[in-house]
Amino acid sequence: MQLVITVAGEDRPDLIEELTRTVKDCKCAILESRMTEVGALFAAHLLVDGNWNHIVKLENALEALGSRYRLKVATLRASENRQEEENLVPYGVDIFASDQIDNIHELTAFFTTRGIKILDLSTSRYPAPYTNTPLFLARMIVKIPVATRIVSLRDEFLEFCDHQNLDAILEPVKR
Repeated sequence: MQLVITVAGEDRPDLIEELTRTVKDCKCAILESRMTEVGALFAAHLLVDGNWNHIVKLENALEALGSRYRLKVATLRASENRQEEENLVPYGVDIFASDQIDNIHELTAFFTTRGIKILDLSTSRYPAPYTNTPLFLARMIVKIPVATRIVSLRDEFLEFCDHQNLDAILEPVKR
């Protein structure tokens, strides 16, 4: 059985250790995780695996952990019947631009309207050195159907980026 866990709250130096210990003590395994500081807060997403009684024990332990550290904890039991996504090729997308309020929406719309799944999206904003001009960075991992003509998609993407005034790279994910 799998459990998706989302945690948000005030950041503490020992929070990741407490969270991972809670999972370990309930005899569950972390399959995937993203734990990070967001602003001045902590946020985490985990996919955990265990048998049903260990998952129930973990759900109760997470509730107690949330109360103890004043965290927002949400859990959702996940289906393990995840279909393998065959015929999809992972591509990385790196974006650099002056900050514009609609950048994230326009980027996601470009891919989703073409039937391309966004697997991961990370964004940040920061002031440029010397000028303090607001800048926007984005890193995406998308899964492109094998039948898609990459050259045509890349041309469309570059045209889109020119129109949006974005500097971008679309390249296969190399492991």
